[in-house]
Amino acid sequence: MTSRTALKKPKDAYHHGDLRNALLTVARRELDAGSYEQLSLRELARLAGVSANAPYRHFASKDEILAEVAAQGFRELSARMDAERHPEPKERLARLCDVYTTFASEHPAVYRTMFGAEKQALMDFPVLQEAASTSFGRLVAATIAAYGSGRPDERETLARASALWSLVHGWSRLVIDGVTCFLPEGSIAPASVSARAVIAAW
Repeated sequence: MTSRTALKKPKDAYHHGDLRNALLTVARRELDAGSYEQLSLRELARLAGVSANAPYRHFASKDEILAEVAAQGFRELSARMDAERHPEPKERLARLCDVYTTFASEHPAVYRTMFGAEKQALMDFPVLQEAASTSFGRLVAATIAAYGSGRPDERETLARASALWSLVHGWSRLVIDGVTCFLPEGSIAPASVSARAVIAAW
């Protein structure tokens, strides 16, 4: 099945509550395939195998669907961060940076959508704001844990977490946007290498 093939419509999909998830699945698939510009509610309906008006039962606009897909991206990122359980807090924090960049590299279009790169207005949706804040909270919690007993105040904690976030976000955008194509293959170190240097400087 290609990315442009309509899903087989399950019997009574709407009444069983499957249409919403079907639309989100199609939207995520199309984003991963790099089809952001071609997406519309009508096209999503066609690919989901439903009528053109059916999506409006669950979503008011394409932006609302994309905001939910972006929120799903943040939830997946949070789950991946939770799965990293290295016992040493500073090493776990460094490894979370690789968790982050790996996700971005595997899902570049979704990642851009998560941060409003394709359309800034998506950031106005509460569902996306909440998921993004929760994901950043994972990084803040890991930063606090890495301090041990000598924890600084909240402002300093946020500053250090933001520094790591800037590092991994910059690394991710450089890679997924192809800005590093002029560098020798294999010359870009994992984000955790730089993160360890930053953490050690604390």
